Amino acid sequence: MEKRFVLLTAYEDLTAKETFCIKEANFDEIQKVQSKKSKLLGELGSLRDKDRLRIEEKVDFSRRVEALQKQEQENEERFSLLMGQNRAELRSLSKHATSVSQIRKAYGSASSLDSPNRSLTDKA
Repeated sequence: MEKRFVLLTAYEDLTAKETFCIKEANFDEIQKVQSKKSKLLGELGSLRDKDRLRIEEKVDFSRRVEALQKQEQENEERFSLLMGQNRAELRSLSKHATSVSQIRKAYGSASSLDSPNRSLTDKA
């Protein structure tokens, strides 16, 4: 019974860390947190002590789970927004890379011509 609440507290802590990581756009850490949360859910799901919980413990547990569900929904929304921003930035960077590539080609073809008329040094 106590293990159920210890695991729930650990899950709450990981959810808080996940919220922070999403706000900081720390994708590597988000992935680690998600993996740990998955393991905790597996352990919570395997517990068979639900029938031995007192009514007030069940109420407390349910209340905390509802709060977690709300926080996870908010995290999902933040994460989706962040991913949308990243996709927009990727498109913008891709356009810039294409432009730079085209400019590089123009300068490359201009410098490959060994014509004295291409130099501006003696024009002044």
